[in-house]
Amino acid sequence: MAGADKISNIIEDYISELNLEKKLNNYKLFNHWEEIVGQEIAKNSRPKKLKDKVLFVSTVNPIWASELSLMSQDIIKKINNYLKEDIVSTLRVKPDLQVD
Repeated sequence: MAGADKISNIIEDYISELNLEKKLNNYKLFNHWEEIVGQEIAKNSRPKKLKDKVLFVSTVNPIWASELSLMSQDIIKKINNYLKEDIVSTLRVKPDLQVD
């Protein structure tokens, strides 16, 4: 398995060289939303955009938008703990999620 170790080191070095760690960590937020916030919240919301530590989240209706706004500090803590980095400082919630 020495070859595999060398390949993983090369990949890690390459990612570090291109400063991709932060971008990859940001993608984890979107790809692991349910794991971070739980099934019920994930069923009724989606992260839409992350800009300057502000996470924009869409919900299925105004009731969920209100709930997530009230829970915003807990959600921010869950996100930052999961990603092991202070990626989000503010949550902006809007009831504009279209569900099938």
